[in-house]
Amino acid sequence: MKLEWIGHACFRITAGDGTTVVTDPYDDSVGIEQPELRADLITMSHEHHDHNCTEHIAGSPVIARGLEAAAVGCVKTQAVGSFHDGERGAKRGPNAIRLFFIDGLKIVHMGDQGCMPDEQALSAIQGADVMMIPAGGTYTVDAEGARAILLRARPRCVVPMHVKTRRCGYPIAPVTEFLRVMGAEGARPVLEAELSLGNVPEGVLLMQPQADAL
Repeated sequence: MKLEWIGHACFRITAGDGTTVVTDPYDDSVGIEQPELRADLITMSHEHHDHNCTEHIAGSPVIARGLEAAAVGCVKTQAVGSFHDGERGAKRGPNAIRLFFIDGLKIVHMGDQGCMPDEQALSAIQGADVMMIPAGGTYTVDAEGARAILLRARPRCVVPMHVKTRRCGYPIAPVTEFLRVMGAEGARPVLEAELSLGNVPEGVLLMQPQADAL
C-alpha cells in the first residue's frame, strides 16, 4: 500500500488492489489548499469542519463516519470511541480512532485524540504496523501526550500529524517538539511511503504534506 499525507489529519492510502482511502478531509478554514482527490472510501474521526469536508472529493465513495465500519475492495475498517479532550468530550466532543486492515497491515489513525485512550481502545490499537497520531497540542494531545500514548500502544511505525505546517493557520505546534521527545531530530520528510508486510520502517516516519507542494 502507498501512504501519503495530504495535510492536517488527511491522508490518502492506496491499497494494492487500487482501492483509495481518504481520511479526515478538511475545509478551507485550515489555510491549507486541498489537492484534487478521488476516493473509494472516506473516513471521518468526528464532525468538525477540518475533518469532515467531503464535497470536494471525486468519485462515489463509501463514507464511514465516527464509529461506522466499512469494507471496500480489499480494505476493511472499524473504529473505537475516545475523546477530543481530556474531559471525556465535555469541551470538544467525541473522537473515533480508526483502524484499517489493508494488504495484511494494521493501520491506526488516531483522529483528534485529546487524551490517553481507555483500556478498551488501547487494546484495540495495540501493536499497529503504522499509527498516525496528532502531536500539535491546543486541540489534541501535544508531543508529550502523543509519546505517552505511543509507549502504551507500541506501534511499529508512527507518523505525526495535526501539527503546524507551512500553510496551516491553526495555533498548534510544529513537528519539531515531537521529533525531539521521540529522539528523531534527524528524520527527513518523505512525500510518500510504500509499505508492505516486509517493508515497514521502525520508529518515526516523517512525511511532507502534499498540500505544501501546491
